[in-house]
Amino acid sequence: MSSLRPPRPSTPFWTALVKYYRSCLDREVELGIQVPADPNARVILQGLQEHLITHKATTTIISDPAHTQPILAYLNRRGRGIGGTFFYGYPLARDGDRLVPVCCTEVTLEPGTAPQTVVLTRGVSELLFNRRFLRQAAGLTDAEIAELTRLWLSSRGPEPAELLGQYLAGVDLQYDAVLFGSEGLGSARGPARELQLMEQLRKDRLPDTIRIFTGEQGLPVARESDDYLSILPADADQVRVLRRWRAPFLTVAGPAGSGKSATAANLIACAAAAGQRVLFVTPDGRLPDEFLEAFPGVLYIGSQEAWLGSLRRALEVLQSLKAEGEAAPPEASALAAESRALAEELDRLHAEHARAVALAELGEAMEPVSALVEASLNDHPRRAWMEQLAGRITAANAGQFRPEQLVALRQLHMRALAWEEEGGLAGRLSQMRRVSQIKSALRQAGIPEFCHPEGDLKEQVEGLGLLAQAYPLLLSRARRILGAGGAADHRQETAALAAATARKKAKVDRRRLRAAWLRKAAEIRPNLDKIIASVTGEIESQEKGGPRLSILTRQRFADLLAAFPVVVSPTLAVAGTVPNEPEMFDLFVLDDAERVPIPPFLPVLYRAKRAVLLGDEDGVMPPSSLGPDEDSRLLGQVEEHNLAAFAYTEVSPLHRGLAVAGPQAQRLRGSYYAPEDVQFINVDDGQTLFPAPAAVSQAQSPLEARAALLQVTRLLSAGLQDVALCSPFSGQVHLLRQLLSRLADAEQDPDRSGALRRIPVYAADEPLGRHQAVVVSLVLGAGATPESLRWLGDRSRAVLRALACASQRAVLVGRRETLAQIPALAGLVNGGRTEEAAQAAGLQPGALGLLPSERPQHEACLTAPEAVAEALQGDERELYNRLAALARQRQALLAPRLPLTWTLGPERLAALPAHLREQAVSAYPLITVLDVSSFRPLAVVELDAGEPGPAAQVCAQAGLPYHAVGPGDWEGLRELLR
Repeated sequence: MSSLRPPRPSTPFWTALVKYYRSCLDREVELGIQVPADPNARVILQGLQEHLITHKATTTIISDPAHTQPILAYLNRRGRGIGGTFFYGYPLARDGDRLVPVCCTEVTLEPGTAPQTVVLTRGVSELLFNRRFLRQAAGLTDAEIAELTRLWLSSRGPEPAELLGQYLAGVDLQYDAVLFGSEGLGSARGPARELQLMEQLRKDRLPDTIRIFTGEQGLPVARESDDYLSILPADADQVRVLRRWRAPFLTVAGPAGSGKSATAANLIACAAAAGQRVLFVTPDGRLPDEFLEAFPGVLYIGSQEAWLGSLRRALEVLQSLKAEGEAAPPEASALAAESRALAEELDRLHAEHARAVALAELGEAMEPVSALVEASLNDHPRRAWMEQLAGRITAANAGQFRPEQLVALRQLHMRALAWEEEGGLAGRLSQMRRVSQIKSALRQAGIPEFCHPEGDLKEQVEGLGLLAQAYPLLLSRARRILGAGGAADHRQETAALAAATARKKAKVDRRRLRAAWLRKAAEIRPNLDKIIASVTGEIESQEKGGPRLSILTRQRFADLLAAFPVVVSPTLAVAGTVPNEPEMFDLFVLDDAERVPIPPFLPVLYRAKRAVLLGDEDGVMPPSSLGPDEDSRLLGQVEEHNLAAFAYTEVSPLHRGLAVAGPQAQRLRGSYYAPEDVQFINVDDGQTLFPAPAAVSQAQSPLEARAALLQVTRLLSAGLQDVALCSPFSGQVHLLRQLLSRLADAEQDPDRSGALRRIPVYAADEPLGRHQAVVVSLVLGAGATPESLRWLGDRSRAVLRALACASQRAVLVGRRETLAQIPALAGLVNGGRTEEAAQAAGLQPGALGLLPSERPQHEACLTAPEAVAEALQGDERELYNRLAALARQRQALLAPRLPLTWTLGPERLAALPAHLREQAVSAYPLITVLDVSSFRPLAVVELDAGEPGPAAQVCAQAGLPYHAVGPGDWEGLRELLR
């Protein structure tokens, strides 16, 4: 055996990861260049017959004085002569007040041989397409940008004006060129600068939080704590998270409305009450009032205005502490004991409520299943016997009936059919043992005693077959009885008791948090004058326009942090205020962690001992200027390490945190809005327009846009001021913004005009936060193409996510007839009923008394894989194996010894003559072939025994394909499954 080991990577994993992210950030800057706002720092070349970009030439000579004179004047203003690197862009688009080159390249300038001429040389520099503008402002998708780029670079592609006309709609383009210097564009800023400083840190210098996040250190098992604070009432899911507040790395996922922000506030309260320092990053940049009233020790950063306002508030708090004098904090142990007692009571009530809800949901879910089972047995010859058996089910024994017992029954019956065929003296002796073996197997499966068949082996085998056929009825009846125990009044009662206890505990915990603040005040009192001086000095420097936030002294920040241990920021850009020191904070909490990329997250994580990430795992990251293709190229340049799990454009801190946490990840299940409550507005006569024929994303529907705005005005009139508009099509987003601006201009009431101007309009792939009401325009009406329908179908999850952000009203505007063709949205359009749900073909789970969620038990019941080896022997097993090989290729499922009454279904069974119905009850064909998706019976297959058996006669009468295959005659099997 070779003792050679693969060489260790020469580049540490952390260094490789940071270099990769720095290259992504640098590349984003290159792909999002803007023209300098200062007219003196650029030169616009109007009407230039340029060649460097449209014709991909490497050199062009500018000799027209109308162009050379502005260039020479610009160079004189620049004061650096003709040296250095310049950016040359064409054409120009207007993005707000800024000019943006759609395509640009680096060039050098040289004086021409003729007087008053300038030579521009591109050399080997690539053409840089402004992905930031095309993606975020123009609204093109990554695929559309890739195709636009391909056509632009193609020698056979159309001219730029024609090409851009096919992809860009509503964009102000001017076909002029621009020239400006590259100075300042290459300097690292923000997270890129911080990552540059952290790049060479050794593994042992990194905090545990970063090592856990990158996978270089395992995640310890989180220990639960009974002593937690919930200053805001918490439900059972949130309590489960709060019990883990001391975990070194905690990831919490939940949809909009599940209580993530409240959970974050409670987690911060736990840490603050324990005297720990906390950094909280949340998009709205604030904590709830309940927290601030109990614990004023909070600093707000993120902008100079926020910082200055926070400092003034901090000074007021400190001066009030100095004026009030020392106050004795309340007894902490008594409050803690009361809080723990309430926590125990809350756990009990949550468990009781969960049981009531589970039973009620089971009862509701079983209603259609039970109706299907009852109807399917109307013409069964043994219906009276089944009813007699079902009549013995009571509330006391209903819990003994479980779905997995149907699987056990099928497997036991298959084995028993094989035992019945054992012959000879040894076989008869074996059959005597099989009787007790059947009894033992039924007891082991937990099937109630009154269901057990009696008699010799033959009678027991017959009884097992009938019991299997009756079990869907027994199971559905038992589960309906259980569901009746979760009555609505009991659910409401337990929910009300749990909510009251949660409010009571929140009140006690706010007193605990207040006591912690009083202890903090007593702690800082000896240094109160020093801290006041630090705050006053910082306020004066800010008001005088003195030192910037970035040079806030570490000592001054340490003084502030001693008195105000909770720091809140709306962004991850904290470097201007918070020193870059490892483990400065005991806890870092990031809300909406799916909305940010990883590079700016890492320097903040470096500052924390523990971390909590909260977000919506179905949420989307902000559109990146990089794009997946460029990201893949940069990933491919990384040597020695596979960084696919950290892909810049695909993986957010939340998704990486979920991967790290694995089974320790916590999930919240609440939501603002149920899909069935969405209001659908049908716009039948709306026409879909494609102003940019090559870009589906630019589709518009003017009539539907007006219908959406009408809904907005009605919501405003109903008193809802926080309304948002959304559309999956960027073209419709632009149109909605234009119409909304015109509507606001025409509005005479200034308050209403202001409300209209404040309404945000989102694209579906943009992060969308909580709003009172959300109106979504789906665009596709008459004129929708198959491609556009597929395009919208691919973004249906984003539409559902947008609707889920509505806390009070969710409105969907579209054309019913068109949108019903999109399965994921058809339920919303058709009032919650999809075409697939309306079809119940084949042996679906409901036909066997099972719920749709019990698909594994359903498939195991049909195929009985664990019993095949014992139940099928010799030629039977050979036939099964050969059919199984063919079934894998034909998308079919094999069900051995399936009751023929199940295969026939209620309609075929009812159509049979009485004597054939009797035969069907005791028929269990060798193999039934089912369609793998619909479970529709395709054929019944048995070994040819010379004379047709009862199954053959029944199938012939019922019109069900039947095939008798002779032993060894396997050639015809392929035709059988065609």
